Amino acid sequence: MAGIAAFRAHRYDLARAGTLSDVVSPPYDVIDDKLQQRLYDRSPHNVIRLELNQPQPGDGDANNRYTRAAGFLREWLADEVLTQDSARSLYVLHQEYEVEGRRHVRKGFYARVRLEPFGASDVYAHEETMSGPKADRLQLLRATRMNLSPIFGLYPDEHNEIQQALDANVARALALEATDHLGVVSRLWPITDQQVISKVVGLMGPKPVFIADGHHRYETGVLYAQERRDAGEAGDDAASNFILMNLVGMSDPGLLILPTHRLV
Repeated sequence: MAGIAAFRAHRYDLARAGTLSDVVSPPYDVIDDKLQQRLYDRSPHNVIRLELNQPQPGDGDANNRYTRAAGFLREWLADEVLTQDSARSLYVLHQEYEVEGRRHVRKGFYARVRLEPFGASDVYAHEETMSGPKADRLQLLRATRMNLSPIFGLYPDEHNEIQQALDANVARALALEATDHLGVVSRLWPITDQQVISKVVGLMGPKPVFIADGHHRYETGVLYAQERRDAGEAGDDAASNFILMNLVGMSDPGLLILPTHRLV
């Protein structure tokens, strides 16, 4: 089974960080140099400084993009730009986007998922990975010791039972909202109700999870977790044994799969 659990997220204190739309960033592997600079310019607290720090002349073993990311993270935690939630939670995520003139809303939730090598649990891959991106993400994970962007996972749920249970809990709550550089509107609600969390964890227990995006980061997480265990720093419930995922039901009506066009 794919073991999921609630967790205590680190989130922006908007009184210190400013508008949430100014501090969000897409995953590292879709960011080119121009977008990276745009995100740098948008806010001194944009997460790009952690997710994909800019290289600098003279970078070496002691000072580089990974140590700078860790430095920004320590600074933001110390200044309480980032604060950790007091209760373990699941986090409902709705993302509104447009395709060919029509608006869609994809619904999912953030949870931490236990890391196991592919083939050892019900977390499944669909693509090969490359050593270069894994080495890059491993250096960042070693430096920051934090999941900075979620894996995108899909699970079977023909009647959307899990998402409906979550959405019922946030129906009247005010969401945190951010609009990214592509116009995608993300809305987030923390779920702290332990009955709801227990129900979702129980329903997810027997379900497989298929990675839609984030294979390199998942395999990097597996390697990092093993490093921490080998160093005697990680018990069974240690944070390093889990990875952050956005989990979306395969039958969610807002889930669209579009072709990727490549020129060879």
